[in-house]
Amino acid sequence: MERGIIVKGVGGFYDVYLNGNVMRCIPRGKFRKQGVAPIVGDVVEVNTKDAVIESILPRKNQFKRPCVANIDNLGIVMSVKHPDPDLLLVDKLILAARMNSVKPFIVINKIDLVECECEIKAIEEEYRLSGCPIFCISCKDGTGLEELKQGLYSGITTFAGQSGVGKSSLINRLYPDVSREVGDISDKTKRGKHTTRSVELLVLPDGKMLVDTPGFSALEVDLMQPEEVQLYYDEFIPYAEECRFPKCIHYREPHCAVKEAVQRGEIPGQRYERYIRIIEDINEKRRERW
Repeated sequence: MERGIIVKGVGGFYDVYLNGNVMRCIPRGKFRKQGVAPIVGDVVEVNTKDAVIESILPRKNQFKRPCVANIDNLGIVMSVKHPDPDLLLVDKLILAARMNSVKPFIVINKIDLVECECEIKAIEEEYRLSGCPIFCISCKDGTGLEELKQGLYSGITTFAGQSGVGKSSLINRLYPDVSREVGDISDKTKRGKHTTRSVELLVLPDGKMLVDTPGFSALEVDLMQPEEVQLYYDEFIPYAEECRFPKCIHYREPHCAVKEAVQRGEIPGQRYERYIRIIEDINEKRRERW
């Protein structure tokens, strides 16, 4: 019995990375009876003689859309323009990462398109207190790519973000030996087209691993309790204990130190406004379920 990691699912078969090689395996029928399905990122024990997955080890975390497990790091990719950055999505990705014990970092791509450095600075300002490392890069001319490559953490990393922000191009530039299909930007909508169609774990020459995933954006932060959300905002920590009410969620409560810090400009106002929007979205989803 050997231990490996699932790198790809192919029509009921699973490619498992074992000791530097990939073996195509089938899972034991017991998993179907238990209602358990192996997914990319699973650490599994394999009977190498029969190429059979015998057991799935407990998962550190699991995402449903797309199906992937045991993520260590989440690179949140946005572009300065084409498409314009969706900062609400970025906030939700940071939140979802921290909910699942995943380290988030931010990648600002397409900086070669800016007409003024202030466009980049404005995005950096939004997240300067978030606790997320920020990398500014251009996949087109290579700016910042070496710094990003050196800054990648060990373990399993996935990149997430809007379609068209350059996730596949980024992987191609960081690791030229791993070829990813690159999508176009629609001339009409200026939005990207999804090019990655299946979840795959890429084992890299330096021992790090990258998950290439389609549509990694639909994350279930609406399943949180409203009072939990504030716990994942580093910006609020220095002020939260100064709030008048111990259970303040920095929404409608009076004498809230976080809201006062926003008014003084110590916490980015738009980042706080998006926090309120997430709270309200969660409350709306809860009302719909009731």
